[in-house]
Amino acid sequence: MDDTQRETLFLTIKAVIDGIIADKRENPKNTKRLDSFEGRINIGLHVEEDEIVWINLIAKDGEYTVSRDTLEERDLELIADPEDLMFFCNGQYSVMHMMMKKNRFGKRKLRFKGKAYGKLLALPKILVLDKK
Repeated sequence: MDDTQRETLFLTIKAVIDGIIADKRENPKNTKRLDSFEGRINIGLHVEEDEIVWINLIAKDGEYTVSRDTLEERDLELIADPEDLMFFCNGQYSVMHMMMKKNRFGKRKLRFKGKAYGKLLALPKILVLDKK
């Protein structure tokens, strides 16, 4: 994957995450959850058999920032195929589906490291679009 493709992938995922958070902010019942969630999460986008593009999500005081690269100090590390991550974010794939099924590379669709299981469980409430 060349630099232009990496940049496009980053901008796409960033726009998706920012859009979901903006959409959730429109519903008052999500305000407390969005404002109280705090975490530093590395997200690996498994783009090729031997290549993972890293981005990070920092949530603090109700502000969400998506950036490139990994964070040294993190609460959670996720690795997912970008296509599977998109299906997860739009609600087509559940957390169980992501954790139990395999992706096109033969790995689990969602792999994680870290001991912040509460943040892992709260993540779908932050990153998955609400059903309308």
